[in-house]
Amino acid sequence: MHNWIYEIEEKNTIRYVIGTVGENPLFCFGINPSIAEPNLLDPTLKKVEKIALNNGYDSWVMFNVYPKRDTIFENLQDVCNDSIHLKNINIIKKYLDKVEKPTIWLAFGDHVYHRKYLIPCFNDIYKEIKENNITWVTTGINKSGSPKHPLYQKDNSILKYFDMDNYMKSLKS
Repeated sequence: MHNWIYEIEEKNTIRYVIGTVGENPLFCFGINPSIAEPNLLDPTLKKVEKIALNNGYDSWVMFNVYPKRDTIFENLQDVCNDSIHLKNINIIKKYLDKVEKPTIWLAFGDHVYHRKYLIPCFNDIYKEIKENNITWVTTGINKSGSPKHPLYQKDNSILKYFDMDNYMKSLKS
């Protein structure tokens, strides 16, 4: 049985973080959360857990570029709620600041391009955490240049170094 990390809004429409407690966590970024809860993982988080463990991590922590829950991405609102975005950044920083050399797996797929506010949200997050001595990894890159979503990866996928500086430059153009 796991000890869980889990922060949501009162009505459970916003999930800021979910994960397991350990000494060597793999942090992961998705685009927005679905229905997963502690002990009731959705298919994406089951895959995140398997890939984390298969790559030598003893735990995992899932953040999202935008914390609004929706099982159907197309239903995600068209406008960013700045209040939840800023709280999301603060919670992400809180967890990353606890780890000396965090590893972050980028795993949000092409959806980052499907709402005008998602790239600016990710840029804001990156600006706040980039000094945290982070090792950035992915399981691969889509044709668009975005990191592949975990759901479509093999359980034994190997996490590989990701050139975050070049990726961020490409997002700004």
